[in-house]
Amino acid sequence: MGNMATQLLVLPDNINIAENKNIYPAMSITEIIGNGFFIVDRQWTVKYWNKKAEKLLNVRAKDITGKNLWEQFSEILPVNFYANYHKAFLQDIPLRFEEYWEEMEAWFDVVTWHSDDSLFVSFKSSSYPVLISQSAKDLKIINDLYRFVTEITDDCLWEWNFHTNELFWIDGGHKRAFGYSIENSLIPQSFWESCLHVQDRERVLARLNKITAEGSATLWEDEYRFKKANGDYAFVHDRGHIIYEDGKASRMVGATQDVTERTLLENKLKEERQQRQKEITEAILTAQEKERAAIRIELQDNLCQILAAAKMYMQMAKNNHNKRAPYLKKSGEFIQNVI
Repeated sequence: MGNMATQLLVLPDNINIAENKNIYPAMSITEIIGNGFFIVDRQWTVKYWNKKAEKLLNVRAKDITGKNLWEQFSEILPVNFYANYHKAFLQDIPLRFEEYWEEMEAWFDVVTWHSDDSLFVSFKSSSYPVLISQSAKDLKIINDLYRFVTEITDDCLWEWNFHTNELFWIDGGHKRAFGYSIENSLIPQSFWESCLHVQDRERVLARLNKITAEGSATLWEDEYRFKKANGDYAFVHDRGHIIYEDGKASRMVGATQDVTERTLLENKLKEERQQRQKEITEAILTAQEKERAAIRIELQDNLCQILAAAKMYMQMAKNNHNKRAPYLKKSGEFIQNVI
């Protein structure tokens, strides 16, 4: 599944790489995916604004980056947007809400998540007019491919930026599989690490760091327990394709698969095999013990008879002096046999 996700990033033949320098892999997947996306700090200064946000909100990135978000939209942004964005900074799980923006005449589906001093906002509009140029058509092909993959598989697609220590969760796979209200949005690596089971975390991180530090492997693959939004843990199989820039791991694109059902079944079969083996072992030990008991009884009875005969010959030697020597010899043979 990780390989499939990687293949989807191969551009159509009609895209001129020289004329589209900002297209993957040089740029983040936030520029390819169909959602609007921006990042602000705690002073609400815009740090990042993708191309889809430019189209949805009709504000160019160069005109708003470095400026205060509220000042730019003070006269038209609904009050509920202010409240929800402020609320997002106060909680540790992603916040999702839907609001109608009268000035835009559209409903907006928004997911926000904060990490340290930054707020990440991913949004889409249900009534945005379709304006498709040729380059937009090319990007739409890629978006449709992603959407097609997520519709036919339960795998959770993601892109991992090693420079910023952030993961981009694609098209709601983690929402469907694990219950997190995150769709086409960045999350900090620290949040992903906090979801690893405490008994798996050190092993998974150590192996990942070793692979990326070596600078030669192109595939990372591991299985571990991942915490769901409801607090339960799922068994997952994670697989990613590592992308290098200047000899160093820069990004990784892959997919996470929920293998809880398979793992539980394997564990159940393993336990049943162990139980059967235990029962077989116990049956063998019981049979051996019975056999030993029978041997002990047989030996004990036999030895008693031989010793009784030896005693009898000794008594006969004591009472019959003429045959003393042969009787004692015979008694000695019996005793030697017992020994």
